Amino acid sequence: MLSIRSWPETILHIDGDAFFASVAQAVNPKLKGKPVVTGHERGIATAISYEAKKYGITRGMRFFEIRKLCPECAFIESDYELYALFSHRMFEILRQFSFEIEEYSIDEGFMGLKGLRRPLNMTYEEMGKKIKDTVESNLGITVSIGISLTKSLAKIASNFRKPSGLTVIDGRSIETFLKQVPAKDIWGIGEQTSSYLKKLNVHTAYQFVMLSEDFVHKNLSKPYFEIWQELRGKKVFELSLEKKTVYQSISKTQTFHPPTNDKDILRARLFYHVEEAFTKARNFHYRVGKLHIFLKTQNFDYHSIEIKLPSMTSYPLLIRKQIEEGFADIYHKGTLYRTTGCTITDLEQNTTIQQTLFQDAKLEEKMKKIYPFIDAKKVDFGTSLFDKEAMEEKKVKIKPSIPFFDLSVIQT
Repeated sequence: MLSIRSWPETILHIDGDAFFASVAQAVNPKLKGKPVVTGHERGIATAISYEAKKYGITRGMRFFEIRKLCPECAFIESDYELYALFSHRMFEILRQFSFEIEEYSIDEGFMGLKGLRRPLNMTYEEMGKKIKDTVESNLGITVSIGISLTKSLAKIASNFRKPSGLTVIDGRSIETFLKQVPAKDIWGIGEQTSSYLKKLNVHTAYQFVMLSEDFVHKNLSKPYFEIWQELRGKKVFELSLEKKTVYQSISKTQTFHPPTNDKDILRARLFYHVEEAFTKARNFHYRVGKLHIFLKTQNFDYHSIEIKLPSMTSYPLLIRKQIEEGFADIYHKGTLYRTTGCTITDLEQNTTIQQTLFQDAKLEEKMKKIYPFIDAKKVDFGTSLFDKEAMEEKKVKIKPSIPFFDLSVIQT
């Protein structure tokens, strides 16, 4: 039996409900209460509103599959800059209540509430309700909030009553609450560990925390022991208070006039988008694992392909071959295209990534020397030729040159 006083520590976790889809509904009232899926530019579902989830639509589902399940579903393009604006505003609101804020991701964060009951003259539950109401009324989206003794407990609590839920777990309520939570829903417990726990007849979070300390040490690794401690009410994971800019993906796209089927123009424009997206990734110290490129036709059909990179990188020159092959797959001669674009995903901080066997360390070092010149616009990719107003006025076909670096002759 766990015996913990009510509030030795107090952590709040806030989570945006179906955040990307909710933001789309907030800025377009016509979408309120209707099934909405984002990711049209990629041809697959990237975020699903709760109204759409009722039809069985899941992430990664293709456009034609979504239409079969829900013909009236609004399938819209993602707007990551808009999502970032909503995220920024949400964290601004949180800082009105506490200085201890961890921006965990674009749509969720943690807050330290300990010591605020007297100055705010509120219970912790009243604080949670006030924060929730303020965010929802200001942004037009719903959020779910969990309050407990540790980050792990608060995270589970926020997921307990979705959407627009508020769940508070004090020290005396931990056992009762954990009996209702499947082990697979514990923050940090993956599919493989969940399957392993099932073999040990551990099906709930309560059964997990009732395992002996000695057993956890012998049979599970250190991270799971830390989770075990957190679920028992002992604070292990501290708040990371450094302000972050977090991206799940970065997109760059442009519609141009008049539409064209010129292969060189489309190819050059697509390479420019890739360079722009990777530049933003480098600015925030990311490496990239996946690249999605697309062409949109004059009839608004998408020709797209997702490219899984052989190794994570920050430099698109290293994946030029894969981009060329991808473009060749989606370009159809004689088809008029009006938009080109790309999205990069599987973003991870440079410091967290180990080089793979397929990663050429020497080429990476060469890229570090080349790209400052590219970023400073000292290398011309022909992008100035694509001013859309000039194209409209002059109505000329442009055959831009596409530079190619021979990496073997670059001195280290």
